[in-house]
Amino acid sequence: MANNGTEQNSSGYSEGFSAGLKFWLFFLLSFVLVGYPIPLSIFLGAVGGLAGGSVVAWWKSKDEPSAAEPAATEAPQEIPAKLSGFRLAKQKRDNKAKNRRSSGRQGVAGLLFGKTGRSSKSNRP
Repeated sequence: MANNGTEQNSSGYSEGFSAGLKFWLFFLLSFVLVGYPIPLSIFLGAVGGLAGGSVVAWWKSKDEPSAAEPAATEAPQEIPAKLSGFRLAKQKRDNKAKNRRSSGRQGVAGLLFGKTGRSSKSNRP
């Protein structure tokens, strides 16, 4: 019989549940021995067991990461096949810079020096 993904995930949850019960018992006895009232010990033990069981279930789960949807971006500009080496890298860098400027975001330099990013020397007469 073949195991599918839900059976593998359910084993992680069942391990989390059994670990949660063990954590609950541990916290319950610990709070009672410290001197807390029984109802409060039961409640705090249940909270601790729920937290511990959730962590164990998460830790043991075998979920595959979901494929992130590609961000909606403009179509990349075609790069001629003739370019190679430094010219190709420069054109790619220029295209990225052009896309950053068109998106309206400013980096730290843009906030400090204005939108143009020029130094104070170029603004002098």
